[in-house]
Amino acid sequence: MLTRKKPICNESIDLQSIFYLHCERSQTWVISFDNDSLQCVPVTESLNTWEKQLPHFWRINESYLINPAIIYRFYPAEIPHFPLPLVELISGRVLAVSRQKTKTILQKWNRVQKSLIS
Repeated sequence: MLTRKKPICNESIDLQSIFYLHCERSQTWVISFDNDSLQCVPVTESLNTWEKQLPHFWRINESYLINPAIIYRFYPAEIPHFPLPLVELISGRVLAVSRQKTKTILQKWNRVQKSLIS
């Protein structure tokens, strides 16, 4: 559970259940899996604030902060007709990795893959 002196949201959110956080306009949404269904909780804190609190999550672009444990597949930028790499989550959601984040995310993905092989 999220435990801090000053909570960053009014609701109790199990950090282990968070799939990703999504920012749209000025609203941030926490998408988690709870009680066999996806939950979407609006929070007032920015994605930058959450990124500081969840350092093991990956910022893939300006709108998404994802839990790397729920990545199903990584698609390199060579996919025809799409110039950016993509990540597919276990939920089936496919998200683009920004050009600025591509190198960092690819390095992290390669480290994860190597640790699975070792």
